[in-house]
Amino acid sequence: MLIKDAPHRGVLFVFLGEARKDMKKFIPFLFAMCTLVTFLSCASTKISADETSPVAIISIVGNQNVPWIEENPAQPQDTNSEPEAEGIMTGFVNKVLYSKDPELLTAVDRLDYAFDSAGQILPEMTGFTVLEKDKVLKSETYRNLRPSYFNTLAATENASGFKDLTTIGAKNARILMSECGAKSILILSFTFQKKLLKGTRSNGQLVGEATMKAKLLDSRGREVINKVFRTNTTEKIKISGDQYDKDILIQSLNGCTDDLMRSFCIHLISLGE
Repeated sequence: MLIKDAPHRGVLFVFLGEARKDMKKFIPFLFAMCTLVTFLSCASTKISADETSPVAIISIVGNQNVPWIEENPAQPQDTNSEPEAEGIMTGFVNKVLYSKDPELLTAVDRLDYAFDSAGQILPEMTGFTVLEKDKVLKSETYRNLRPSYFNTLAATENASGFKDLTTIGAKNARILMSECGAKSILILSFTFQKKLLKGTRSNGQLVGEATMKAKLLDSRGREVINKVFRTNTTEKIKISGDQYDKDILIQSLNGCTDDLMRSFCIHLISLGE
């Protein structure tokens, strides 16, 4: 409807102008309140043993071999993300060319060790109970779950008996926990590499590096932790004439796995304080 009366139009313009001023004052307040609500909701996310234990480990995935880290000074390493996995074709070629390489042959052993490490360190440091492997893997729900397609184009291995369930979905997670008697689910992804510390790859020193991405789902199947942990081996391994002791490197990487589990437990404890 058109306002023909000039005085009425003046009143309307004054009203709209004041409303606009009030809105400009209100927007910063609204933004501050939204920020506060978000902060409080994040701060209130606490993880307790009563609500999280027992834990069901449903997936332990890792790379097949132990490749060199390609250093690029122009592009510093992102410590908050996982290293890129080798492609499936590269993995196939490696299996053909290096079929007797201890680093390749022990890929599954490293992941089996990770399960044992979690089963020992989690209860010791946090008081959380880790469900027995068979109780999870032999459940009807687990047997019917389809592996994730997340790593189908990457050269990865699974711990013995496990499926790649990097992504599972909240509904499937709740059904699986209900059958197994778990209150949370833990999904672990590993990348094992080696890094030149000094000299060259022909004559120098190297260390191993391990990265673990841990995802923890609560009783509702909601992701409460999704964090990458990283560590290096403490032992420096000598390289001479292109050769180095691969057995020492493999053992050192198992030590890295223990350190990663401890770092995860410390983070878990911090969320319960």
